[in-house]
Amino acid sequence: MSRSASTSQQLLKEGEGLNPARVPYKFPPPGTNEVADEVRGRRGARGLLALDGVVADGDLGGWCTGRLHSEPLAKAWNQIGFALRDYNTIPADIRELLILRVAVLNNAAFEWIAHEPPARAAHLTTAHLLAIRHTPPFSSPSPSLPPRLAAALLFADHSTKNVQVPQEVFDALRAHLQGEGGDGDGDGEADRRMVEAVATVAGYNMVSRVLVALDVDGKAGVEVPVPV
Repeated sequence: MSRSASTSQQLLKEGEGLNPARVPYKFPPPGTNEVADEVRGRRGARGLLALDGVVADGDLGGWCTGRLHSEPLAKAWNQIGFALRDYNTIPADIRELLILRVAVLNNAAFEWIAHEPPARAAHLTTAHLLAIRHTPPFSSPSPSLPPRLAAALLFADHSTKNVQVPQEVFDALRAHLQGEGGDGDGDGEADRRMVEAVATVAGYNMVSRVLVALDVDGKAGVEVPVPV
């Protein structure tokens, strides 16, 4: 396949079928912008997402220029995405629960839709997802959530809704993360995992607020889906 044909197909994939946001999307063609290509490298076969298009910020008619109007933001956004998703030591099921719970609390349907597949890949079941979706903030979660996931849910609630996290809530999650190294007595990595858990909740609160305020893919007014 020629480069031009390949590029054309990628552009169609990246811009295809999106509902308008409050700012125009920008998808520089592959090979025309280093930062956009770095983001593509992290996204893999999916290419640039609608979220990437608004962080880049620009005019669809300017595709041929290969420029990002907010290149420093796009670069930093990609780097923190790498750190939060790909280079942390939090168990994948807890990480995805934290992200999905933030999506519920902030009614960020786009965020939920994007993260339900990796959550299922991390072995969160439909029963788990229903508990994440329906448990009222600060409430005792469904018995379908084991204690380690329930502790993560309550932590996300306090960090997102109150900012202040009670010591007992912090300690409860830390106790579960302490033994995740497999030795049962802690592996010296609990502090690192707690910093990563705090950063994950904070980071995806940032993501959800961008998604909702800019109405990415027209989903600001859409309810978070109920998993089936």
